[in-house]
Amino acid sequence: MMVSLDGYTESRDPDEYWFTFDEEMAAYMMDFFTTVDTFIYGRKSYEAMIAYWPPRDDAFARVMNETPKLVFSRTLATVEWNSRLIPGDAAGEMRRLKQLPGKDMVLFAGADLAKTFIKEGLIDEYRIILNPVVLGAGKPLFADIAETTRLQHLWTRTFACGTNLLVYGPGR
Repeated sequence: MMVSLDGYTESRDPDEYWFTFDEEMAAYMMDFFTTVDTFIYGRKSYEAMIAYWPPRDDAFARVMNETPKLVFSRTLATVEWNSRLIPGDAAGEMRRLKQLPGKDMVLFAGADLAKTFIKEGLIDEYRIILNPVVLGAGKPLFADIAETTRLQHLWTRTFACGTNLLVYGPGR
């Protein structure tokens, strides 16, 4: 999940591209993709991604386009782009999916969906890409979390472009 220094996953303008991303980060992502077999999106993130990735054809785009996707939405009637729609109980469906064999699943974007998974204890690993930008307002990653959620630091990586990847697991 891309996050600003002040904790936002979206700016006031959802179309603003505020992420800091370079070739080193792209190489990290390509390595990371080898551990993943499913991308997870909420409706808004899915709509943004499907508007951007399908016409592109570089190595990164091929992974984005070819990897199966789950789209959690109560409002969409159909999905495309190698996706399956999950219209109902997000937490229940995620519990079921986590029991199936396969590689990791990754929630790329969707603070509301992340909040549901956080509240239900469904996140096995937090990979937060902290960007060197202050947005001042927007959609916070950890809004409306009623209980303290303790995490255990696993590792950190700093990229030359100024981003920091912070990796946490569930607390002890």
